[in-house]
Amino acid sequence: MDEQVSRPITPDAAPRVTPGSDRAPAGRGTASSTGWKWVVGIVVALFLVLFACSGLAVVSMLGPDSGPSRGSGDAVALLHLDGVIAGTGSIYSGIVTPEYFVDQLQQAEADPRVKAILIRVDSPGGTVAASQEIAIETARIDKPIVVSVGDVAASGAYMVASQCDEIIAAPTSSVGSIGVIAQIPNVAGLLDTLGIEFTVLTSGEYKDAGSPYRSLTATETALFEQHLDFAYREFISIVAEGRGMPESEVEQMANGWIWPGAVAEEMGLVDATGTFNDALDRAAELGGIEGEPRIISYREPDLSWLFQSLIGLTSPMDRLGGSALEGDTLRQSLPR
Repeated sequence: MDEQVSRPITPDAAPRVTPGSDRAPAGRGTASSTGWKWVVGIVVALFLVLFACSGLAVVSMLGPDSGPSRGSGDAVALLHLDGVIAGTGSIYSGIVTPEYFVDQLQQAEADPRVKAILIRVDSPGGTVAASQEIAIETARIDKPIVVSVGDVAASGAYMVASQCDEIIAAPTSSVGSIGVIAQIPNVAGLLDTLGIEFTVLTSGEYKDAGSPYRSLTATETALFEQHLDFAYREFISIVAEGRGMPESEVEQMANGWIWPGAVAEEMGLVDATGTFNDALDRAAELGGIEGEPRIISYREPDLSWLFQSLIGLTSPMDRLGGSALEGDTLRQSLPR
């Protein structure tokens, strides 16, 4: 057997690459090392872009409402009731829950800097129980509360607004819609056409009442009407107590219609027409604030939502109310 002798490779003995050849010299890691450097560079660049965007987004989300934004005297707490009111959800998907909003109220109540509360309302209402819960808790606040209506304060949102000391709306704001609605779909005809059949097993006579796979029976219809009537009477009672009006007077207006702010003022549903700044000045006046009030807000950004939106798991448009309410039939009984 010939003995193998190991000797250093001299420049003359090194592999050569002829012109036009697409093979890299053996033992040279130039291409692979350059490739991983490019990968690392791209990852770092993406991280820096995401970090910069998240920083800008946080600043945008915080905005002027996240702390004192004007004046140096006593403060008015600015709260936002915008989007659909429901028992579950997130403000970043267009949902206002009792837990979220009541927490804002309680922070404002406990804050010694705050002498009055201003609620900016832009909501079509929501589910019965969630709206009532927020309305009850709002009525328990001792500090003066003024409502500034933006585009709309309807149904459950008006129920909440009615518990405040004063309501100021723009002349063209949409106000009212005192009433309750239950929406029960019936797709039985469509399923028959498609040849789809459901077998439903229940342990209670009315457990599947409101099922979209069949029509309501006469008894079920009557039961739902009783439920709606109870919620309707509760709605009227809450508004009457909050606005200091007889229930009979509120009932005359409780036909589910919405009125422009100017008309609502004539009806006694709002106290005055004006702008956000008018409402702010009135809140400061009721709070006994002298000079320019500070504006304090307790809204905090949801960084988990921000991260998901940046990497494409959710859309920023979801914050505008893109999610749908789902649940049983009673949850579909919306005061709106």
